[in-house]
Amino acid sequence: MSSIASHGHDAVLHNDQSHEHLLRDSNVRYTGGGSLSTLFLVMAVLGLGATIASAFMYTGKLHAIASFQMAAMGCLAMCLGGMFFTLVMHLMAAGWSITLRRQFENLMVFAPVMLIVASIVPLYDLFIGNGSLYLWMNDKYRADSIVLQKKIDFLNPSFFCVRLMLYFFIWTVIAWKLSGYSRRQDETGDKWLSNKARFTSAWGMLAFALSTAFASFDLLMSMDFRFFSTMWGVYYFASTAFSGVAALVLIIVPLRRAGKLEGLVTSEHLHDVGKLMFTFTVFWAYIAFSQYFLIWYSNVPEETVWYLVRKRDGWQFVFFLLAIGHFIVPFLILLFRGVKRSPTALAIVAIWMLFIHFTDMFFIVRPMVTTRFAEGTPLSPAAGIWVDLAAVFGMLGLLGLLLVWRVRSSPLIPLRDPRLPEAIEHKNYV
Repeated sequence: MSSIASHGHDAVLHNDQSHEHLLRDSNVRYTGGGSLSTLFLVMAVLGLGATIASAFMYTGKLHAIASFQMAAMGCLAMCLGGMFFTLVMHLMAAGWSITLRRQFENLMVFAPVMLIVASIVPLYDLFIGNGSLYLWMNDKYRADSIVLQKKIDFLNPSFFCVRLMLYFFIWTVIAWKLSGYSRRQDETGDKWLSNKARFTSAWGMLAFALSTAFASFDLLMSMDFRFFSTMWGVYYFASTAFSGVAALVLIIVPLRRAGKLEGLVTSEHLHDVGKLMFTFTVFWAYIAFSQYFLIWYSNVPEETVWYLVRKRDGWQFVFFLLAIGHFIVPFLILLFRGVKRSPTALAIVAIWMLFIHFTDMFFIVRPMVTTRFAEGTPLSPAAGIWVDLAAVFGMLGLLGLLLVWRVRSSPLIPLRDPRLPEAIEHKNYV
């Protein structure tokens, strides 16, 4: 086996030499980003600071924590999207994607961090806030027969905390192992690390699927314990893939404009990324419509009331914005081959996709504020919208700051992956 490994190592070195002009440090390492880090830091401080300050203003505490949770779940979805695509690329041994995979890995490693951020509000509600946003944690509702039936098996404080720790453990192990294999291969050129990453991805995909589904139940659907949807886990997963591939574009395109990844991420790779954006635009629409149709058709009060609240008092406009902006707009634009091959056009579509992704999180979380008795918050989705915008900008600033640090800390691509030549020479024929 040592001789095989040695032969594989020599092959990788040979491949590196054949593309030596592309693998120079000035092309595969990013050392800038100082001004970008400052911008993200300002966004994080001002945005999250304004969100916290709003708790003491007319918008009230409930609105502030709902906005914070909405933004946190949106950023967590982006990081989980990075984890999903990293797992898929290893499982499929996708040679074309090698030069893109490192940026998915950079997103992936912050999934546990964003989980911690997204756990702040439910843990606050559990131990201090008395269920201000998560109703099943409120003493007033604990006597509800539905809560009593559910909390024996699922909705009880101890088991809830255990599940949060389990999600953190699963995502940390997956991110640590896959990112570790990739970076170690940069140093050693050991081709067998690709096989280890593929094996990890085999069980990691199952663990990822289950943990993501249950995390979406705990952190989003359980806000209203009376509502349930068997498709909720897949619905949130669709958002992770949708936002993850958009985030990749907004990392790759600026790097290309900074003079990096020349000949490594070409219009051929962007074309395939555009196909992924198109795919998960359709997939989200399919899941969203299927969930809505099944709930409408079954006409179960506990399920339909969730949509009824979101189809009045101005929320119907957000509903139609999602139908048009989350599906029809990107669907029609991404049909064109030229859009998928243009960095500028693809970046514009990606910005729109992240905007509509956070609108989706807004549609899920913010109506929980309008149905409360405690804060007297106006029912209109436009009321106090600046708090929601501040939370999103602040959370994006935090994640952006972490990503800049991560991108600068390692090569922009897996330098010695045995499939790197295939990625460099990748062409699209359709």
